[in-house]
Amino acid sequence: MDTGLTAIYENFMRHWLFQFDPETAHDFVFESLPYVRPFASLLEPFCSYQSPRLKTSLAGRIIANPVGLAAGFDKNARLGRLLDILGFGFAEIGTVTHMPGEGNPRPRLFRLVEDEAIINRMGLNGDGVRAVAGRLRSSGAEIPIGVNIAKSNRVEIVGERAIADVVASFREIRDLPLAYAVLNVSCPNTHEGCEKEAAELVVMLQEIYRLNSHNLPLFLKLSPDSSDELLDSIFSSITDTQVDGFICGNTSTSRDSLKSTEKTIDACGKGGLSGRPLKSKALGLCAKVSRLKQAHQQIIGCGGIFSGDDALEFLKAGASAVEIYTALVYLGPFAVHDINRRLDQLLQMEGTTVAEIVSNHTRIEADI
Repeated sequence: MDTGLTAIYENFMRHWLFQFDPETAHDFVFESLPYVRPFASLLEPFCSYQSPRLKTSLAGRIIANPVGLAAGFDKNARLGRLLDILGFGFAEIGTVTHMPGEGNPRPRLFRLVEDEAIINRMGLNGDGVRAVAGRLRSSGAEIPIGVNIAKSNRVEIVGERAIADVVASFREIRDLPLAYAVLNVSCPNTHEGCEKEAAELVVMLQEIYRLNSHNLPLFLKLSPDSSDELLDSIFSSITDTQVDGFICGNTSTSRDSLKSTEKTIDACGKGGLSGRPLKSKALGLCAKVSRLKQAHQQIIGCGGIFSGDDALEFLKAGASAVEIYTALVYLGPFAVHDINRRLDQLLQMEGTTVAEIVSNHTRIEADI
């Protein structure tokens, strides 16, 4: 079904939303979504695209399609069943912290329209892990759900206290019916930057591994700005029993090769860049991690994915699935349908499936 609704969103609804401050527009859309529930049966065919070629598995769960919602949109697990209606194959909640936080002062979210990009320095605002865990217990979502956790954004929480803070968050979610959990070790928007020291990461993983009695799959979220040296250090420090996969990647602090004017970029200030300009970095990170990881470990590609063509590139680079967020801002709520529809067309032309592409990568890695 070619809805044409994405074009309607781009030409009309987006024009209206973009008259508002980005965070105000986001809040309006988010708070409006619950009113969609009575019309779910009418809207779902326009948001959801089904094809057996798209079916695959992630973290031991079967997913109807490989397009997931990235962390950052539903920070506090408020959408529940609406995540199914929007057509996602899976969704990631968060980023969640142990302590509630207001985040950084506004303004903290900016559009680079010419680049179809976003700059944010939200600073891990959220309700805290206990509130989120309570909502997840009764969310009603049928698609697999992951939770992204990070250190509480407090200047005094560093070193051993930072490790204990993240471990405490994992303790709160470990018994929930989740598909996977994510350790966010790549966030650029906290007071001191995220924990990147391999030694501290190892201690954190050891503590979580000890608590993980239900064998909840654990992913690490890596930065697209990660140097080869940092990646080598991480992979030489962790064991394949501690980590089940990697998310490649997160926002970037780089401002290279942007179309927006220097004045526009400077007015945004510090923060993490997401959107179309991030694709090459995220894709490169995906390819690097695919060479470094073990055969059983999976990759979720994240960064600059706006089309089925983009999604296929990430799958061929080693990803088992992909996530989007900024694409929703610029393409609207029917983006998932359109990405999956185009991906299905490409798979049909190549005579393959998502599951076959992922399986081929696994066999290649096992032979290395």
